[in-house]
Amino acid sequence: MKRLGIVLLLLVACTDEEKPHAAPQAKPEVDRRAADLAEGLTTELDTASAAFGDGVLAELMGDAAAARAAFDRVLASSETPPLVAARAALHLAQLMSREGNRRDAMDLVARAEAFAPNDPEISRGVKQLRGDLVSAAGTGEVRGPRPMTPLPGIQAVVADAFLEAEKRLVAVHRIRVRPVFTSLYGSLVMKENATDSLVAKYRAVAEHGGLAEIAARYRAGSLYHDFATSLFVVVLPPELGDTEQAQARERYRARAWANLERAAAEYRASLAVPATPDAELWRLAAETELRRATALLEARGK
Repeated sequence: MKRLGIVLLLLVACTDEEKPHAAPQAKPEVDRRAADLAEGLTTELDTASAAFGDGVLAELMGDAAAARAAFDRVLASSETPPLVAARAALHLAQLMSREGNRRDAMDLVARAEAFAPNDPEISRGVKQLRGDLVSAAGTGEVRGPRPMTPLPGIQAVVADAFLEAEKRLVAVHRIRVRPVFTSLYGSLVMKENATDSLVAKYRAVAEHGGLAEIAARYRAGSLYHDFATSLFVVVLPPELGDTEQAQARERYRARAWANLERAAAEYRASLAVPATPDAELWRLAAETELRRATALLEARGK
């Protein structure tokens, strides 16, 4: 509890009023939202919980690199209690979001909810981030190698089919799920249909094997992965009551988990293809995203 005591003392110090006769000093602006999730944490301080305290302290002191490292240690430990892991994931998501890394932040928000789906503090933190992160689904950001990355050494007809699919990739990523009562379901269906249609094109390319299969299977996995994360962070219309919002959130989570499992299957299929020349970039991307998808799926089971 000693480390957590230090954090709480810092929080009190941050909120104290300035003494009347104290010399004015420039104070760095502190984002106190980062510390909110530390309140109420009463878990016994084992290694993971101590690392969580280190991360909050580093975040308050403005040392983002040390904070990231500490929260990563929390999430890497198999002994971390789910609530501590959820708070670490959400803190890390906040850091990633502030740095403009919205893709990773979306994955971390989903992990936070998976670790503690019914915790009110986590729910509040997730709600704060959703508004910022939902726009990431509409920017055209793509996982892995840049769109239109050529596949050297494959047949011209296969290369053309792959590049044709690549042209549609950014457009599919830019389809936004709109949090408007009259268009939410329609925009979800549009994005899901576009995802499935493009996955079918990549799978047709994958039938030719070799580098084409490695790259196409990876792209199919990334499409399912991004659709899943967009479902995790979707903002629901304010017209829905609390009960309706909870029911809708459960439906979207179920669809998100199903798409995340499809993503993991495609990443594994990509890695199962014997390595070929020029495949290292695609295999590395598949290994990276498979780890992320697997970490999220494992969080659901805790």
